[in-house]
Amino acid sequence: MIEAALSGHLSLLLLFAALALLAGGPAWWLGRTHAVPPSAAVAAATSGALVLAATLYPLHPQAPASRVCTVQRDVLGSLIAPQGLLNIALFLPLAFFPTLLTRRPLPVFAACAVLSGAIEVTQALTPGMGRACDAGDLAANALGALAGCAAASAWCRMATRPAAAGTRPFLGRADIRLTSLIGAAGAGVLAAVALPTLLITVSDVSDGHRADPAQTKAAAAVTREFFGASASPDNVQYTPGSHGQPGRLEIATRTGSLVLDWPSREVRSGRLAAVEPDRPTAPPLADAAVREAASAFAQTHFPWAPPVDTTQVTAAGGPDSRAKLVSWRSRVDGVLMPMRLDVIVGGDRRILAFSATDIAAPRLPQPVVTEEEARLKAAAAHPGAEVTSSELIAKQDAQGVWRVCWITSLKNAAPAGGPTAAAPGASARPREGMRVVTLDAVTGLPFKGADLAPVTG
Repeated sequence: MIEAALSGHLSLLLLFAALALLAGGPAWWLGRTHAVPPSAAVAAATSGALVLAATLYPLHPQAPASRVCTVQRDVLGSLIAPQGLLNIALFLPLAFFPTLLTRRPLPVFAACAVLSGAIEVTQALTPGMGRACDAGDLAANALGALAGCAAASAWCRMATRPAAAGTRPFLGRADIRLTSLIGAAGAGVLAAVALPTLLITVSDVSDGHRADPAQTKAAAAVTREFFGASASPDNVQYTPGSHGQPGRLEIATRTGSLVLDWPSREVRSGRLAAVEPDRPTAPPLADAAVREAASAFAQTHFPWAPPVDTTQVTAAGGPDSRAKLVSWRSRVDGVLMPMRLDVIVGGDRRILAFSATDIAAPRLPQPVVTEEEARLKAAAAHPGAEVTSSELIAKQDAQGVWRVCWITSLKNAAPAGGPTAAAPGASARPREGMRVVTLDAVTGLPFKGADLAPVTG
C-alpha cells in the first residue's frame, strides 16, 4: 500500500510536512531539556510523522472498510518485492533514531512491531482508507525496525565519545521486562480487536511475481486511463507466459480490475464497476443508447474496433438487471476472426466491464470440411445428442499456426423417464447438458489448441 500512497498524492506530502512541523518543534525542545541530541530527537519525530502519513493517508475516501487481512504464504517473496522494500525503508529510521536516543533497542523494536500491527488493523477497519491489511507488510515493517535497531546499536558501540560508548548495557533485565510488557500488551490488544472483526485469508499467489518498476509504472498509467486521473492501483501482479504466450499483468483497484498482456501492454479485459440491481420501475435501456455508450468507450480506448453498426446487443446480468452486452465481431469470407470486443453497459449507461482482443485477420487455408460434414462428425461422436449450432472460426494451434475450425455445439437428450443408474461396469449415461466439438476444417480431425485438448465434450 505504500507504493499506491506515494504515487501521485501531493496532499500526502502536505500532510507529512504538517505532521513533521507539529512533531519537530516539541521534539527539539524535549531534546534540549533532557540533554539528548536535538537533531536526533527531531529525526525521530520526523520518522514517526512519515510513517503515520504514508500508512494512514486515505487513498479512496468513498471506499468501505475492507475488514480483511491477507496472509501471504510466500513471506520471502513479499519481503523482496517493491512494496516490501518500501516498508523496510520506512520503518528503518523509525527504529534507528529512537534507539540512538534511548539505547534500548529491544523495547524500541517491540514498540515498532506493535505500531505496525495497529496500523494494519486500522487500515482494515477504517472506512475511507482504501487500503488493505497484509501480514506481508507487517513482516516487512518488523524487519525494517529490526535493521534500524541493529544499526543504531552498532553505531553506539562504535562511537568514541564516552557518553555514547556504553554508559549502560543494551540488554539489561529491565529492557527485557519492558520488551515483554510492550509485546504482550500490544499483541493482546490487537488480537482482541482484530480477531472478532477481521476475516483472515491466506493467499497462495507468489509474491515473487510481483510487478517490477516498469510494470508498476505501466499499471499506474493504465489505471488512470480507465478509472480517472486520481485513481491508483492497490496491487499489481505479474504472471509469466508459457508455451510462447505473453505474460499477464493483473491490476486490482478499490473499484475494479484490469488485465494486460506483457510486454505488449495491450489491455485485454477489465471490471470497471459493480453490477447493481436496477429499480423495478426503471424503464429498459434502448439498444441505441447502449450502442452509443459502448461506442464512445470503444473510440476512446479501442479505436481499432469495427464500426458500431456491426455490433450485436444482448441482455447481460440477471433478470433484475438492465445491463446489456455490446459485441463487436469481424468475419472474413464467413470465418469469425480473432479480433473482438465485448462491452457491458449498465442501466445507468456506465461501462461495467469489457473484454478486448486486437489481432489482425490471419491468412487462413481454405476450409475443406463443409458445415454439414462437421455436424455429422459431431453427432457421430455423441450419439443421441442434438446439434444446435455451428460456427466457422480462426483458432491458433499449439505451435502458433492459425487454422480454420468448425465449432459445433450439441445438446444431450434427456433420458426417457428421467436419469437411470448405470449397469455395473458401464459408464453412467450423460445427463442433459451442452457439449462442444472443435474440428479442423481442413483435415477434419479434432483440433488441438494452445490451451485446448481435443474437444469431444
